[in-house]
Amino acid sequence: MTTNPTSTAPTYSASRAPRQHSPHRRRHWFAVWLIACFSIAALGLGTGSASAGSQHNGTNPATTGCNQNASLVATRGIQTESGQVVSYVDVYYSHSCSTNWIRVRNNPAGGAAVKSIWTANYSALNEVDYGSGSSYSMQVYAPGATCVYFQVHLKHPNGQHYAETYTAGANAQVIC
Repeated sequence: MTTNPTSTAPTYSASRAPRQHSPHRRRHWFAVWLIACFSIAALGLGTGSASAGSQHNGTNPATTGCNQNASLVATRGIQTESGQVVSYVDVYYSHSCSTNWIRVRNNPAGGAAVKSIWTANYSALNEVDYGSGSSYSMQVYAPGATCVYFQVHLKHPNGQHYAETYTAGANAQVIC
């Protein structure tokens, strides 16, 4: 490149002319750019883009995407009548959806895991899952410092009581 002293625009010698890309090469890079833009946009549209609101009350945290940025906020033991802790219940909070739900880690008795979760503003969401594996409740809308109440009962396969979350003098566990 050389500069003409009377002009502000650069001039090019024949041996140093700007490189011209073929139309095919420009279309190729445009297609690559377009695919990258759509890919980046699609990341924001997946299940992880859930937003807070009461529409999530009574819904599944996994299918709504509310579980994508959830935190474990509390863990409580599930006890037999003699006080032996046989399993645990975990309480989760979704920062993007302002919801809570509970997870029973397992049911050693192999029967029903009866779960209830509620707030002062929303009635109890009751759910029963069978077997010895872990199970989740549906989520309850609980924005900010809303207190969440829950109770878990584990049963034997024949329906007989096995264990439950327990606090002396209380009908439920409370997390505020």
